[in-house]
Amino acid sequence: MVKQHISYIRQLLLLLAVIVQASCLNDSHTDDDRTGKVNVGDTVPNFILTSADGETVSSSSLSGKAYILSFFDTGCPDCQKEFPVLQRIYETYQSVPMFNVPRSQSLDEVKQYWSKDGLTMPVYMPQDKDLYYRFATSGIPRIYIVDRQGIVQAVFTDSPLADYDTIDAILQKYQNNE
Repeated sequence: MVKQHISYIRQLLLLLAVIVQASCLNDSHTDDDRTGKVNVGDTVPNFILTSADGETVSSSSLSGKAYILSFFDTGCPDCQKEFPVLQRIYETYQSVPMFNVPRSQSLDEVKQYWSKDGLTMPVYMPQDKDLYYRFATSGIPRIYIVDRQGIVQAVFTDSPLADYDTIDAILQKYQNNE
């Protein structure tokens, strides 16, 4: 009887872990937290990122350029659905820098996932581990399209997920090679 109860408890804990992972949420934030701290029309908060090659980029160094800033976790099912869309955008818009930032994973973990899935878009690590929380308290994927003045022109989350055509329509006017 005790073994049976332990088995039920293990199954319940496993189910709970799957539900938490599938939600792509962080901690115990409310749905109101998922709307984000940075919205369309806001100036992007200051940030510093480091590429896999060691190159450093900051929000101030991007002045005059439109760019995409994407927060993700490779274990998030919604992020996994979004990666092919972002990869296609990356391949189409080489003149619009894309900064893919893991919410909490190491560069090695992301590189393994990228390699396994054949992704080539760049990964940048935040200098400040709390960078994500300057943009939102929970919820991934989270994609920001920022114009040349550092103003957020679009924000995409998991509800609904961004599709290629929607992002493409926005980016057509922000290509940096004009």
